[in-house]
Amino acid sequence: MSNAVFCSHTRVFPISFVLGKKKKPYRITKEVRYILSNGKEYIIEKGFRLDGTSVPVLLRSLMPRINNKIIGSTLHDHMYINDYLRNELGDKKARKFADKEMLLFWNKYDSKKKIENKIMYFLVRTFGKKTFNKYKKTN
Repeated sequence: MSNAVFCSHTRVFPISFVLGKKKKPYRITKEVRYILSNGKEYIIEKGFRLDGTSVPVLLRSLMPRINNKIIGSTLHDHMYINDYLRNELGDKKARKFADKEMLLFWNKYDSKKKIENKIMYFLVRTFGKKTFNKYKKTN
């Protein structure tokens, strides 16, 4: 398989808002399939809960949490929560892989904002370690 960036839901992303849920107020309503840059298929199951694209509260009026970056942000959150490649690559490389995949999807599906995407990627790289480590599963 090629290194093409692909998501099974690119026109209408299957996400809904769940009333009364503050921490993870969005839910995936259909299975979503991705083709990653390493050529592997990655599946996010129906029902996965997330908080949307990470945007500081003060900036949410300018950039809502559900935007063109949601495809990459959903993949990123799912990879963090499920320790994707953490055992195979170690913490540092697994986190970097998840962050880079997010940027690839942001650039694919929000291509007019590549500078903004790069800035947000830099912020995720700078401040995301705490979140990544929060989800580390103990085996």
